[in-house]
Amino acid sequence: MKFSDNSDQAARYLRQAVPMMVKHKIVPNPLNYTLWYSYYSNVFPLLNEELDQTLKRYGTCPPDISESLFFRHISQLDNDNEKHLLHFQKAFSHLVDGLSDSMDHTVQQTSDFSQALMSNLNELGAYSIDDAMAPILNKLSANASAICSANTEFQGQLSAAQSEISALKTELENSKKEASTDPLTGLYNRRVFETMYHQYMEQSNQADEITLIMMDVDKFKAFNDTYGHLMGDQILKFIGQLLKRECNEPVIPVRLGGEEFALLCPQVKLEQGQFFAENIRRKLAAVPFSNKRTGERIPPVTASFGVTQKRANDNLNTMIERADQALYVAKEAGRNQVHVATP
Repeated sequence: MKFSDNSDQAARYLRQAVPMMVKHKIVPNPLNYTLWYSYYSNVFPLLNEELDQTLKRYGTCPPDISESLFFRHISQLDNDNEKHLLHFQKAFSHLVDGLSDSMDHTVQQTSDFSQALMSNLNELGAYSIDDAMAPILNKLSANASAICSANTEFQGQLSAAQSEISALKTELENSKKEASTDPLTGLYNRRVFETMYHQYMEQSNQADEITLIMMDVDKFKAFNDTYGHLMGDQILKFIGQLLKRECNEPVIPVRLGGEEFALLCPQVKLEQGQFFAENIRRKLAAVPFSNKRTGERIPPVTASFGVTQKRANDNLNTMIERADQALYVAKEAGRNQVHVATP
């Protein structure tokens, strides 16, 4: 899906789309705006052909056909292709933002135009006009009134569409957040973890200077069995808050699943990563947890860490595997400690 990122070009497409929609009495909702924006951007040639045929046959584009065209030509993506899906989401978010801004401008312009037109007609009415000009002026007045009425009606439709677009923007933001974050801890999820790694590898001139920290809560299954899953969830939430508080850019904390976390550390050397992991280990172990319902003191919650730095022929999977091995050594050595993979 290749919508333009050029704001002037996007505005031009919208200025072309609005009169077309008015002319053919097409409801200005987000789906139709997207359809006609796409038409004038000419990114889907087959869509343009079908829209031309539809207008020729019906004189408009009925809602059921609009919906069918949208889903067949615009939103048809391979759901297994993550890059295509993310690109579609980004492009559609950009389009929705453009629609909202353009509609604000359109509403204001048409309102000003209507007021100026009626004011000019009223001024003309104050002058004496000969019998030959009177019929022409009456027709002009009637036509202007009709234009203003149609404009008022369309402004109402635009206002309704703006409400839909605002709701759509909120839904898009929520969907992006839900797709990228772990709902329990609020940390990024594995999908973002992998995406961030690949983006850094593609963009950085120091791609080898990246450290990975794997973190696993010690004896968490036994903790859940003893204190219950609700208490376990509270512990995971706290760890998420701790990691957010301690991790500043460029370090990215992620919950991989269960009691396992990862810290992706671009531009961080191995020794710095070790120091960073040790700092988090000490702070977590020092927290005095208690059961709020019973007041019972809970033994310290600890975690073990494995740290590694990217090697020349590494990919993300080999880095994770090596950090996991270091983490396993930390567990075997007694837990609540940091182990660094051999360089």
